[in-house]
Amino acid sequence: MAGGVLTVLGLEVAGFAMAAEMVPGEPVLVVAPPWSGGAEAVVASAGGAIVGPTQAPLSVLATGASEEAFRESGAWFLLSPSALSSFCVTKDTV
Repeated sequence: MAGGVLTVLGLEVAGFAMAAEMVPGEPVLVVAPPWSGGAEAVVASAGGAIVGPTQAPLSVLATGASEEAFRESGAWFLLSPSALSSFCVTKDTV
């Protein structure tokens, strides 16, 4: 059952990743593996900058680098910040 849930979640994330288009100058959610410094290291390596005071374990909001630079630096995928509403739940959305 856990495998099925992970598969469905993976497909959901993949759909967002494929639909996301970076707008120059706008932040993007950089999702990267947690090893070797995680998403923060990917952003630094790409020449980008982290936006905002809070980061998640596998992702950060960033700007200042191209989609290609983020990917070449090790990002698993990039998402539009609007995708956050699908992943983040608050007491107001439950």
